[in-house]
Parts: sequence; structure tokens; C-alpha cells
Amino acid sequence: MPEDVPLDILHEVLQIAFGWADYHLHLFSAAGRKYGLPDPDFPEMNIDPEEETRMNEALSKLKSKMTYEYDFGDGWEHEIVLEKITAGDTSQSLFTCVAGARACPPEDCGGPFGYERLLKILGNPKHPEHDDMNEWIGEEFDPEEFDVEAVNKKLEDYTA
Repeated sequence: MPEDVPLDILHEVLQIAFGWADYHLHLFSAAGRKYGLPDPDFPEMNIDPEEETRMNEALSKLKSKMTYEYDFGDGWEHEIVLEKITAGDTSQSLFTCVAGARACPPEDCGGPFGYERLLKILGNPKHPEHDDMNEWIGEEFDPEEFDVEAVNKKLEDYTA
């Protein structure tokens, strides 16, 4: 992705990559600063506006890290690491997923512990909640599947 992408756009791209629908609040943290959607009712939280902050400001050198928190009730935390800087390739989409592993957890599954519980239930057809969880997930869910081409198709169609 471009190094100067604003963090609000990075949030949208991450939502696409994770297969989530942006139902919940989120926050970026890097080098002791917080970036997100400042709440005028809580100025003491010192949150810088994400739309005014570029990724290369939050991640200024190789191996620098940033945390992306999503759905505070479920507690998803992701570490973003600047691993490589390359010259732009105008033949590709603006955003490209280079790799991935395992399916993204479904939205509102209860965070890491809820997802672990969901996987146990789905993996046990005799579990009393198995049918309900299969119905809730709404489709055949394979926790081992990750389709980088499908993610890149969605990213290709995305216009910031």
C-alpha cells in the first residue's frame, strides 16, 4: 500500500482483509500515541484524528510497530509491522494482500476466546450448540481457508 495512506483508509483496508463490516470502534496506537476518531466528550483521551495521520508518520522506520484494536468489547488486537518499503508499482492495485493464513474470525464471535470456543463447537457435531452455531455463522465455514485472491479482488474493487 502507499506509504502515505491515511490511517482511516488503512482501517477500511484492514476491514476488507479481515472480512469484517466495520460495525465497531477501533484505535491505532504507535510510539505512545493514539489515532482514531476523537470523541469531543472525552478530550482527555488524547486521540489524534486518524484521517490526518499518514501511515508513514505512525510507522517511520523499518520494523516499527503499530497496534490496531477493533471491537473493544471483543478485544481484537493486531500488531502491524513495517517490514519492507518498495517502489510503487502502478500496474497493481493500490492495496495488495501478499499472504495470509487461516480464515478471519466472524464479526461478533466474542473475540479471541469466543472464536476459540466457536471453533471447538463447530468441530464437534455432538456439541449441544453445534447446530445453532452453524446456523449463526450462516455458511460453511472452514477455519483453515484463506483466499488471498478473493481478498485482492475486494481490494482491487475498493476505491478510497
